[in-house]
Amino acid sequence: MHLLADSGSAFGINGFAGLTGAQQFSFWMTFLLFNAYVVLEVASLGAFYFASRPRSGRPNPAAIWYFAASLLVVMAFITTVWAAPAEKSFLDDGGTYLAIGTKAIKVFIGLGIAALAVLCLLAGALVTSSRKKASQQAIVI
Repeated sequence: MHLLADSGSAFGINGFAGLTGAQQFSFWMTFLLFNAYVVLEVASLGAFYFASRPRSGRPNPAAIWYFAASLLVVMAFITTVWAAPAEKSFLDDGGTYLAIGTKAIKVFIGLGIAALAVLCLLAGALVTSSRKKASQQAIVI
């Protein structure tokens, strides 16, 4: 029944076999960071989709901010590849204990790029809200 998950089997699968605790922690931190980038990319692409549709015959200039955020998130994804493999991203250069090594610095560069993406999303939201406010005032007048 559980033949593939059995460690005594020739087909036993254990993704963390041979990894130290620090390497497992580094893997999970990179896994969570990667999934956070996925959520950020989905949010930026969704915002771009809804902002890029012209309303009342006029395009929304906030779509440019959302598109820039999408590109920045892709760049943040690329930094996770720079810091690969995931189980050594947050380890020292020797790969034995948790420390800030050259791979972790690359991850922090990616976090900075992701922060710029969040700022672009916020700028797009501000442009969208000011545009909605202006259109509501135009309707009242």
